[in-house]
Amino acid sequence: MSRELDRAYLPERFRTARPPSSRATLRDAAILIVAYRNPGLLADCLAAAAKYLPKLPILVWDNSGPGFPGMDTLVEQHPHVRWFLGSENVGFAAAINALAREVPDHNLLLLNPDAVLQGPLTGTFAALARPGVAAAAPLVLDDTADPAHCRDWDVAHREHSLARALVSRAGYAGRLRGTPFSELYRGQPTSVEGYLTGACLAVSREAWDAVGCFDEEFFLYGEEADWQRRARSAGWSLELVDEPGVVHTGHGTVAGDLVAGLRSRDLLRANIALNLELDKGSVQADLYLAGTSVLDRVQRSARRQRAARRRPAGPRPSVIITTNRLVFGGAERQHVLLATELDRRGYEVTIVCMQRFGPLVAEIPASVRVVRQPWWAPAIDVGSGRSVVISGDTNTETGFATLWRTVGHDRRWLVAAHIPPKPDGPTYSRGLAAAMRRADGFIALSPRHWAEATAHQRLGSRSFFAPNGVSSAGEAAAPSRPPVPAVPHLVMLSRIATHKNPHLLVEALDGLRELPWRLSIYGDGPDREKLQALTSSDLADRVAWRGWSPGPDHALADCDLLCVPSRSEAFPLVILEAMARRIPVAASAVCSVADMLDDGRAGFLVDDISVAGWRAVLDRALRSTDNWNALGEKGFQRMQQRYTVEAMADAYEAAIEAVSE
Repeated sequence: MSRELDRAYLPERFRTARPPSSRATLRDAAILIVAYRNPGLLADCLAAAAKYLPKLPILVWDNSGPGFPGMDTLVEQHPHVRWFLGSENVGFAAAINALAREVPDHNLLLLNPDAVLQGPLTGTFAALARPGVAAAAPLVLDDTADPAHCRDWDVAHREHSLARALVSRAGYAGRLRGTPFSELYRGQPTSVEGYLTGACLAVSREAWDAVGCFDEEFFLYGEEADWQRRARSAGWSLELVDEPGVVHTGHGTVAGDLVAGLRSRDLLRANIALNLELDKGSVQADLYLAGTSVLDRVQRSARRQRAARRRPAGPRPSVIITTNRLVFGGAERQHVLLATELDRRGYEVTIVCMQRFGPLVAEIPASVRVVRQPWWAPAIDVGSGRSVVISGDTNTETGFATLWRTVGHDRRWLVAAHIPPKPDGPTYSRGLAAAMRRADGFIALSPRHWAEATAHQRLGSRSFFAPNGVSSAGEAAAPSRPPVPAVPHLVMLSRIATHKNPHLLVEALDGLRELPWRLSIYGDGPDREKLQALTSSDLADRVAWRGWSPGPDHALADCDLLCVPSRSEAFPLVILEAMARRIPVAASAVCSVADMLDDGRAGFLVDDISVAGWRAVLDRALRSTDNWNALGEKGFQRMQQRYTVEAMADAYEAAIEAVSE
């Protein structure tokens, strides 16, 4: 059975969790397993589950990717298991959330694929029957741990803090157990004040429904600690049960895979910081990240690991790409595409997040390193030899790049701008502009972008041009468009903010009621409620505010004309997404848009960004729908010629080589 993750489902992190009731409901449990490669370990896990818990349903979500060797055989050997196969790696949290929705009347037993049950967990399930218990776990034996410093009850953790997190990172939690500096208990507890690790974790359905699901921002590691913190804050309790649980190898699914193992460690580090941030604030998270960087450089064992990971100097410089967060945005998606393509070409690439990770981490190949680091502590491990940092034009990224470059003479800095220029004044503060002038080059999205950005302030004397791309040359093979229907479907896909002008688009179309059309507005944002309220009630049958969309495939599925009415854009990637699908575009003529649409020859260009200006262009367009497919074809050809991922990477590569000479 193949299942796709419903990405329209978002965990409600900020919902108010309900406190526990005085009564508990007796329920059966379902076993939820998220697999990732290594079918041999998963086979041992399933065999033990069938032995000790033969009556419980087992659901397995496979994050290995389509057709991973050995999985088909395992599916055939375990027909009693409900398999969810064929998805890309959506992360542990998202997979558990999807599985939990499949068994809405069951308690949940989360079981790692490298964990082997040692008993029927009678006491653990009994604990869930007690009122107010959110989660319970049995004892866990880690057969790879040092027995001198590891106890079966170390699955239970005390409440975390910055000091305890750093002590654990340094490897001294076992030696200091029971002291204020360790997250480990001196003796075996029953009630747990921090969290229980998720190798074998039983979760009450009442608590799951009251607290909410896992926060999918964690992707892998830390989601169970965050969920239990939210549960405890709402008055629920956690219990460690004195009974045999599982043998857990720890990191078994990536054992022997140096690349996947490094990604696993980087995710763990980032998500410990995220838990600290959500509980204690961003300063504590940044101090933890900076502290771990120091530990990696002063501890002998950590220094050996760093040396083993360091690549020898090669003919190409290593590349660091900075971003604040890996969220669904145009600039952020460009970072991912650029990093992936440069990695394919043989560059050593690292993406550094100044603030937090985000959902796009799932789309980054493991060969591209992704780390979280505060801007004021730019300690990043790169290969020996030359290095280039490609920063954005934000304060944090500029600060990181400035400090990073001062450390070595073989380091270079390119600013890749994405903030829309202000037409009537300086785009950047005086201090930020002065800092960026010290870079070795400024990469603009187009000549017009550079001209507008430098109209009111100096940004350096060396500029390069690198238009964004969204599709590779091989992927750009969209089928021909069907004839435009009698009632054409207009689509806007954007973050909903006032400057994006969805209300202007609606008002422009309101004056064209005599013409056939329907409009769907996809997206969410801070101004959605206010702007949606401006839509006249008698347009409800023609204008639909669709809310958040998982991406262009979803929003543009039956689009006939993409509308981009924004008054402030640098290089809207959604235009390229439409071009790649042979969908014609109508867009405000801001910054790079005129070049993208070939001054109106490859789309409808709106120079007068007003209700009257948009109404005039849409009036002309809606009266000539027979030409839309030809216009979409022109856009598609232009995208293939100028806006592929390969063309973008070629331009960046030329800039990297120029400043590295």
